[in-house]
Amino acid sequence: MPTVPARRSALAAAALVSALGVTAVLPAASASATGRTAHAAVITDPAARYAGKAVSIGPNLVAVLRNDPKAGGPEAWIRAVSANWKPGDAYMFRVLDALDSGHRTGEQGNLALRLTGVGGSAPALQVRSDKGTKTFPLPKAGTPDARGCTIVKEASIGAGSLAVLSNGPEGPRAFFEDADDHTRFGGVVDRGHPALPESAGFLARIDGAGGPAPKLVTNMEGGGHPATTTAFPAPGCLK
Repeated sequence: MPTVPARRSALAAAALVSALGVTAVLPAASASATGRTAHAAVITDPAARYAGKAVSIGPNLVAVLRNDPKAGGPEAWIRAVSANWKPGDAYMFRVLDALDSGHRTGEQGNLALRLTGVGGSAPALQVRSDKGTKTFPLPKAGTPDARGCTIVKEASIGAGSLAVLSNGPEGPRAFFEDADDHTRFGGVVDRGHPALPESAGFLARIDGAGGPAPKLVTNMEGGGHPATTTAFPAPGCLK
């Protein structure tokens, strides 16, 4: 297996340190981008407030679905993501629109969006295009997805590589991507398998996987170079 430095661009790594070396969570003040400033006034935990169940609804678009009666009821936050977005990837980037009981319809390109069943027990997001209509059920109220327990962030870990870290009811989890094309490599670390095997070609392990403050330790450069330590985000809701 080629060494990681041979496969990564140092220039890309330097750029990503400044661009993505922070939690990919939208600050509360950015909610004004949707024109719905009432939401910003009640946000006490931005990470939890903007989390939920993310589903792909079209090219470069996800809908983050929430259904927490204590935080606005049924909601669908429409966000821009990378072209290669896959379930489990970070999604807390630019907000394009947000649908709720007071704003139930919207458009994104050739997609017509509608939040249905807002007052009932089975709310859903309908996405209509020239290829037909898809329906995405919102999480059931009272479940972890409904409150946005699992928080996701991206972090640069050197050598043109990203770690995608998440933390929620099932504990910390991380996988690894090429920063340029978002190709995954190396495998996954989580509570059950807290370290990659040596065959992965780089160091990656979770310290404190069963505790309240897990950290990801990585070394993409090989021996003689200091490891990088990245804190996992705190879950969006705790017992």
